[in-house]
Amino acid sequence: MLAAIARVALVRGVEVHVVGGAVRDHLQGLAAQDIDLAVGSDPFGLARQVVRDFGGRFIVLDDEFQVGRLVGHGEIVDLALFKDGAATIEADLARRDFTVNSMAIPLAAWLAGADEFLDPLGGAADLRQGVLRLVSAGALAADPLRILRAYRLRAQTGFALTPDLPAACREVMPRLAREVAVERQLAELQLIMASARAGQVMAEMAKAGLLAQLFPELAVGQGVTQPTSHHLDVLAHNIEALRCLDDLVSDLERYFQDLAPRLREYLAESQHLRCLKWAALFHDVGKPATQDTNKGRITFYQHDQQGAEIFRQIGRRLRLANKDMELSALLVSQHMRPFHLCNIQRSGEVSAKACLRLSRAVGEHIPALFLLALADSLAGQGEDKPAAMEEELLVLFAQVCQVMDRVITPVVGGPPLLNGHDLIAAGLSPGPSFRDLLEQLEQLQVEGRISDRAQALAWLADQQKESG
Repeated sequence: MLAAIARVALVRGVEVHVVGGAVRDHLQGLAAQDIDLAVGSDPFGLARQVVRDFGGRFIVLDDEFQVGRLVGHGEIVDLALFKDGAATIEADLARRDFTVNSMAIPLAAWLAGADEFLDPLGGAADLRQGVLRLVSAGALAADPLRILRAYRLRAQTGFALTPDLPAACREVMPRLAREVAVERQLAELQLIMASARAGQVMAEMAKAGLLAQLFPELAVGQGVTQPTSHHLDVLAHNIEALRCLDDLVSDLERYFQDLAPRLREYLAESQHLRCLKWAALFHDVGKPATQDTNKGRITFYQHDQQGAEIFRQIGRRLRLANKDMELSALLVSQHMRPFHLCNIQRSGEVSAKACLRLSRAVGEHIPALFLLALADSLAGQGEDKPAAMEEELLVLFAQVCQVMDRVITPVVGGPPLLNGHDLIAAGLSPGPSFRDLLEQLEQLQVEGRISDRAQALAWLADQQKESG
């Protein structure tokens, strides 16, 4: 596709340069993840001729700023007109966000593998030093989304922000919500969450005063005192839980040993990891609204349920996909459950009945729930924290996995001993009681009290006698 673009550009006499992240990756010796092209004139005309002459498909992304996408021959290439009416590539680069993104390579040189690039703003030097520096004082004001982009690049690359950048971001921050579509904001936030530095970057955003403007629901946790099992206030604990989750995910074997492959398989679904990270950041967001004291002890009764509802409000504001929002909210609502099961575990093994209830509550997301619980525990290091809490959670997770594999999955995943037709044949009228009966039967199966259809039918007959 790039070769086809170069041919058409040569015939049309159009200047085309590779810009942005592809150049940054190339100079670091990395394979380019995405190709962006800056085109001197009529990028749509160029793209449509490429499609006519060489095939592929052209998609208009932004008609006003003439941004489009070419798809074909196994490649995806984005192309755009020089920024803000710039007459030259140098002027285009001066209108970009950060110096490390303000370098260009002529497309012909890119294809030839020539060591040739344009760097009028010193981006290569900043790249070597690992620094994110604004191209100009007005770069953020020109597009307030660049505030989030700065922290997204920080999360993805590990580059340091120049000392003036957080304050510059804070000054422009009020314009973000007013002027930037929430979908664009969410795209940057999701990339932060997908990175291995999500917790670290969210902490830096909180320190700069940006997180409070994005999520005032989190900010109210600042200064909210917790019981002595915690060493941080509610806001700092939420952020620290996300940072601990990053650490867990980066080294699953260290913590989970033989169970690491099970977790890795679950996290291979990118949606699962993103939703889990959102849940970590907001897992205790319901605490400020539920704070109370009982006999001199700080309590947060029902903060998990309250937090889930608060997160749903945030999710709707961000326009999160409903499926993603509900998964994060589910994890927030259930995040205390492993700790409650640990209390049961201290007096013996967790029963198959308890595991079935857990399975019904969170389904396939048990791995996420225990990752969240372990991150939550690691983020609370107060002097009165229960001893060996993390070890208890790991033992519990192993027990739950064993019961799930040995008992729950064969019953829940196998053919039911009875179904609705059997209940009707037994003379029952369809209704909500059907579900209750079938769930009771399922529970008896996992407890080993019923194992075949004949026993199930006999049990059903006894239920009818008792009820009528």
